[in-house]
Amino acid sequence: MPLPTIPLDSEQLDAVEEALNATFNDRSLLTLALTHQSYVNEHPDVPPVSNERLEFLGDSIVGMIVADRMFTGAPDLPEGDLTVRRSQVVRRETLAKAARKIGLGEWLVMGKGEATAGGADRASNLADTFEAVVGALYIDRGYRQARTLVNRWLGEHVDEALRTETQKDPKSLLQEYLQGNGSKPPRYRLVSETGTPSDLVFTMEVVIDSKPIATGSGSRKVDAEREAANRALNRLKTK
Repeated sequence: MPLPTIPLDSEQLDAVEEALNATFNDRSLLTLALTHQSYVNEHPDVPPVSNERLEFLGDSIVGMIVADRMFTGAPDLPEGDLTVRRSQVVRRETLAKAARKIGLGEWLVMGKGEATAGGADRASNLADTFEAVVGALYIDRGYRQARTLVNRWLGEHVDEALRTETQKDPKSLLQEYLQGNGSKPPRYRLVSETGTPSDLVFTMEVVIDSKPIATGSGSRKVDAEREAANRALNRLKTK
């Protein structure tokens, strides 16, 4: 795998490792984990590789480590509850929060356009970079070191998710409410899709008995639907 030569000097890499509380044997992997595709696009003179493949690997590793901690820490929780709780931890917003705490945005190497547009604090970029760093550490030093890193930065979120009572999906609650009142099941339709391909925002509308009731937005359609369902339920209950 060709690795890019980009403007991160040894002092900057020292700072990244200190912030992570992790060291790399092969620092070119850490450099690659911090390389956004926009930098590669704007610099045809560097090898055409970014952190996207490491992100792909890191996504699976983060999910496995979180699942392992939950499986061990909550032996009595059924599979469905574990799945809901894991999704709360590995979602974009939580990973971005961990990346901000580390300060990864400070060292994210981007193209000028992405940097000018606020890419260093974009949730999708931060979450992807966190996953890429985990993937890089896994390749460089193995599963145990990757697990230590994930537990250090996501452990509190895992423990909080295990302590919190699982709430039923707002879409299910809305459907149950409508059934109890003799109404037809709700329908959801896309209102708009905005943002860049890597940072989309969907707006969905919930329709009940052919009437639009509420809208919701999110980085995934299902999140937007849940927000719309929650707003619709609150509106119906206050009538």
